[in-house]
Amino acid sequence: MLILEVGTEEIPARFLPDTIQRLRENGEKLFGEYRLSFKNIRAYATPRRLTLVAEIDPMQRATEKEVWGPPVQAAYDQTGNPTKAAEAFARAHNLDIRNLQRREKGKGLYVVAVVSESSQPVTTLLPYILPKLITSLSFPKSMRWGDGTLRFARPIHWILALYKSEKVQFALEDLKSGSTTRGHRFLSPATFEVKDGRAYVNLLRNNFVILDPEERRKMIIDGIGKLATSISASLVDDDELLQHVVFLIEYPSPVLGSFPQEYLSLPRELLITVMRGHQKYFALQEAGGSLTNFFVTVSNTRSDNAPMIRRGAEKVIKARFEDARFYYDQDRKTPSMVRLEGLRKVIYHDRLGTLYEKTQRLTALAGYLASRCAPAKAHDVHTAALLSKTDLITGVVREFPELQGIMGMYYARAEGYGEEIAQGLAEHYMPAYSGAKVPETDIGAILSLADKLDNLASFFMLGQTPSGTEDPFALRRQAIGITSILRERRYDVDLTEALTRALDPFSLKDPETVVTDLVRFFEQRFEPYFAGMGFTADSIASVVHLLKDRPMHSLEGRLAALRDFRDHADYPQFLLAIKRVNNISPREEMPLPDPVMYEHNEERGLHSEVERVHPEVERLLREGKYLDALTALASVREAINSFFDKVLVMDKREEVKRNRLALIKTIQVLSHQIADFAKLS
Repeated sequence: MLILEVGTEEIPARFLPDTIQRLRENGEKLFGEYRLSFKNIRAYATPRRLTLVAEIDPMQRATEKEVWGPPVQAAYDQTGNPTKAAEAFARAHNLDIRNLQRREKGKGLYVVAVVSESSQPVTTLLPYILPKLITSLSFPKSMRWGDGTLRFARPIHWILALYKSEKVQFALEDLKSGSTTRGHRFLSPATFEVKDGRAYVNLLRNNFVILDPEERRKMIIDGIGKLATSISASLVDDDELLQHVVFLIEYPSPVLGSFPQEYLSLPRELLITVMRGHQKYFALQEAGGSLTNFFVTVSNTRSDNAPMIRRGAEKVIKARFEDARFYYDQDRKTPSMVRLEGLRKVIYHDRLGTLYEKTQRLTALAGYLASRCAPAKAHDVHTAALLSKTDLITGVVREFPELQGIMGMYYARAEGYGEEIAQGLAEHYMPAYSGAKVPETDIGAILSLADKLDNLASFFMLGQTPSGTEDPFALRRQAIGITSILRERRYDVDLTEALTRALDPFSLKDPETVVTDLVRFFEQRFEPYFAGMGFTADSIASVVHLLKDRPMHSLEGRLAALRDFRDHADYPQFLLAIKRVNNISPREEMPLPDPVMYEHNEERGLHSEVERVHPEVERLLREGKYLDALTALASVREAINSFFDKVLVMDKREEVKRNRLALIKTIQVLSHQIADFAKLS
């Protein structure tokens, strides 16, 4: 068994989940490169140590590899004797020149050296592999210390490296590996030796270090559960906080604390934010969902220290709640509409004006969207839009920025605005990420669309678009948010028109160019978004051209229809027929065909079928019956095939040829209202 432990000063908890994964993956990669056979490779982390454990065979795998050399004609002269090129090639690979082989590659014949690489003991290789593994790790932020050049998340204080209980000796700058480790910083700070790798985990446990994050997680969850049950409460789910605490401590010990009930009059989200913010406390709730005046803090010490931990935690949280109550009470003294004027003093962006100007743009755009999505609520949308950014200058939001929107909701309720207006203020930052919930109210959805459309239009207008992995204004996420809202709320919004409206306040000379770039930006998000819903890449490609001027939910309807139609027996034959149309249809617009010029029954028959099915397909599309529209279009398959089988489209007479192409063009134009079938496989 191999054990590698890198002991450090406390590494930030947010670094560790990804670091565990990279440590394991990089270990697997390096072991593979050195031809080591391994299994059961595991990576662990606490704030003070990164550990890799693996079972590795004691001998490296032997192997042979082929090394291609010069062409035979360059390696041997006309009499067959080796040239200097061949001699140098053989010498470079420690081979007798007689052992060079000849192999064909392409149209040539080359000399090849078959080089055997013997097996070496793993103990010989690990001193080279393990330093590479340690230095291969990267972090969101790293640092240097002392006079060295080594960079790591935090200064390294010790390295434990054992293979089958034997030390693996190497050095990282002035730091040498050894067989010692350290326990808990306060409960067992002394250095101790690990003589048997199999006892490593239990040895740490005896020194108050729980190495496995999953074991720490279970200890925390079970401990909180028992404490919550003791007061007939349950944990307020918070996976992010749980993940953070798991990597914040080495020896978890949950402690139940309480605070005066008077603070329960504060907003629920404010209480939870104060508890989880700097303190990392877990909130508890009653069966009905109301918060209790109890919390759980997870200490990094023994359980017999719980009374002291409880007293300290309760003292700190009371002071924090008192500050929060002060801000909350002060904020409610100023009406939200009065705060609207205060937004004139806050710069939103140096080239986009103040938050007040941002609010005016949002309000105008929300009015347009309300007329399309919820006309009956236009007045309330207008009011909510004016209020939407006023909480940004409140004391609570300045102290806790993550409560923007949430506090706007509480202030609106306190001032007597309608519940949907209040809820809309809380929802207008939703969805927070791809896959998150979209707003439940029309007001929230419309405000969110307006806010995100304004952000996209503004920054694209300034040329500050995402590039590579850089997206400082989260524009990709906002495009996904717009897509999700339009799809799930089933709003009939023309994306091109909405983006054009978003650019109106800027009075651009050429807004069409910016709109085109924005639509292309949405198209790039379209494929991964709908692929995540299970639709195939070719189906998505076949409808993306409709994104610019069709409602988002209608594109999903088309995708579902294409998916279902693939199971029909007629699908392959219809696809072949419609591709015959696409292969010859002209790219430019064409006038309508003239039936008087038809010379064959197959022309007249196809024209008749198109005339029959055209209004039916358009009606079914308007009604959202996309599979029925597709089935109706597919009914012209036989007429298409008869036409191509019996009629020469590219007639020598130009007017006849163009008339036949015009007939084909009508089919393509109609079919493109459903999908571009040329993209389907």
